[in-house]
Amino acid sequence: MNDSQALDSGTAASVEPSYAARPQSAGAGRRFRQAFSRTYLEIDPRTLAFGRIFFALVLIGDLLRRIPWIREFYTNAGVLPNHTVLWRPPVSRLFSFFYMSSLYEESALWFLACFICFFFFLIGWRTRLFHFLSFVATTSLHNRMLFAENWGGVAIGALMVWTLFMPTGRRWSVDALLASMRARRNETPRDLAAGLPAADNTRFRSFAVLCLLVQIAIIYWFNYVHKSGQTWRDGTAVYYVLHQERIITWLGLQIREHVPYVMTKLLTVGTLVVEASIPLLVLTPVFWRITRPLAIVLLVGLHGSIAAMVNLGIFSAAMIAYDPFLLDTVHWQLLDRLTPRRRRARVVFYDVDCGVCFWLARVLARLDVNRRLRLLPNDDTEALAKYVGDWDPNLLDRTLLVVDPETPSRRWTRADAVAEVLAALPFGRLWSWPLRLPGLNALANAGYDRFARNRARISTWLGLAACGVPGAAAPVLEAEPPVTPLRAWWRHRRPLLREIAIAIVFVILAAEVSVANPSVPRPLRFDRRPEWMVAAVMYPHVFESWSLFSPEAPLSDETVVVDAVTRDGRHVDPYNEVGSRVSSLPVDSVPVRLGHDSFWCDYTLRIPDAPQYHQALLEWLLRYPERTGRDQDTIVGFDAYVIWQDSPKPGAPPVPTNIRKRRFLHYPENAP
Repeated sequence: MNDSQALDSGTAASVEPSYAARPQSAGAGRRFRQAFSRTYLEIDPRTLAFGRIFFALVLIGDLLRRIPWIREFYTNAGVLPNHTVLWRPPVSRLFSFFYMSSLYEESALWFLACFICFFFFLIGWRTRLFHFLSFVATTSLHNRMLFAENWGGVAIGALMVWTLFMPTGRRWSVDALLASMRARRNETPRDLAAGLPAADNTRFRSFAVLCLLVQIAIIYWFNYVHKSGQTWRDGTAVYYVLHQERIITWLGLQIREHVPYVMTKLLTVGTLVVEASIPLLVLTPVFWRITRPLAIVLLVGLHGSIAAMVNLGIFSAAMIAYDPFLLDTVHWQLLDRLTPRRRRARVVFYDVDCGVCFWLARVLARLDVNRRLRLLPNDDTEALAKYVGDWDPNLLDRTLLVVDPETPSRRWTRADAVAEVLAALPFGRLWSWPLRLPGLNALANAGYDRFARNRARISTWLGLAACGVPGAAAPVLEAEPPVTPLRAWWRHRRPLLREIAIAIVFVILAAEVSVANPSVPRPLRFDRRPEWMVAAVMYPHVFESWSLFSPEAPLSDETVVVDAVTRDGRHVDPYNEVGSRVSSLPVDSVPVRLGHDSFWCDYTLRIPDAPQYHQALLEWLLRYPERTGRDQDTIVGFDAYVIWQDSPKPGAPPVPTNIRKRRFLHYPENAP
């Protein structure tokens, strides 16, 4: 079954669900089941589509932010060579296809493969396939450098798992567009002028919807419960987090230095209130169409403020990616009523005798979800008389004509007409404005004219030449393939098999929740899990331990400093020249706002106490002249230190105390 078709037996029957009162004759049990299903088991296909698009953008953003660190974290020339990680993996079960690449070029090809998967998932082409491949790709990206990852990858993995069971491509996707065009194979220009039938917004029903809601509640409930330390009770947690020089941003530094201490206490209390309230707002059986949007607002505010003050990598964006899935049908109906249509309404006259022009008109009709475009053939004399009046018919054969129905004197042709059409589509102004820029507009007009001159040839080449192109053979409409017994059996059984698979995954992750969170009472813990259940959690990296800055906010800070001596006697820090914005020597305390990327932040925290990776770090440090391109930067010796310091207490002078320093690696080994 294609993502864009509603063939599951577990879906409702209407095109646009209505929440009118149910027949009074329905029994109490039936009404309860219907209410429970609407509240916890059903989701709008537009919600799934919006969630897919936002999630895919997060995946692409996560991929792009790793590109500068391909050499350091994804090749054997970096700090985590594949043979070292395979020899001493950070966890017992790991999967990543990046283990097959040793060189920069090889890893770059895998990055390209990841981008292709994420992009096709974004646009919704073969959505189920590329959803699964995106899961494999993002798991590989994170597991290859798990030693330097934070919990953002885990949040992505959990969301991937539950959305895999949902038809995220039923709306706003290439799959949906192609399915709509296949369903109306005999569509004519008159059909387009009359308008397309309403899109199928039948709600999808599955146990996976409830599992996703419970997953959101679990994340925030355990994050709240585990914040049981003194810093959270006395309101100093955010104050101490803002003294983490490894992760603090420029804005976080300004808040730390200029915002009154009482405001950080309010932020601490606000964090606890939001995390404690989210499970109730998401799972409440009453007023949930109000409480879930409220949860979205609170969560965007929470994670947006976290991202603004401290650098946790992809974590904040990954957590916000859950929020679109809290939207309901009534919210889309409200948005539909509030969307202005007349302001950018346009009448579009296209060449009805051009096969590719008609095909593009069919595509535009399906992209025009706000129904702003009225697509008319250029032989519609009545419409031409109404909107255009006197017009050169030869010009109509050479260009697209767009008219403002409110002010027919406003007309556009060629590239300007294309820009007007694009601007009428959702978010169309984002890609229509370049066509209006001087210079680019001239190039676009030249390109349009070339296309117009060759449109008959292009139509024939694409097999779209039936619409009056001279000499073209009429296309043969493809018949629907016969339904084989195996396909019929699969269509009938797939919903049941899907729900069974969801139930199995639910048990696996519920067991993981019970053992990974210390606040779960011991009688409820699944301590003796079968090995296959452990493997099912570890290989895709979908752990369920949720305890950010718990039980205490960090009261101390630390960093790694390398004091290396070059062949010409200079002291340099090759480690922080790459991983930090501060690399000057000597260093007696943790510098202010190190500016670490999240990867270097977590690597810095773990490497001093990970001797299995010290040799790889040593070899990477000695390759310093390869990175600088200067032979005089050859390192003849170095000492690597970890520096700790206690953050200043509230009200005390803003200087660190109890500074400690320990050497954990040096070269050469026989040096004192």
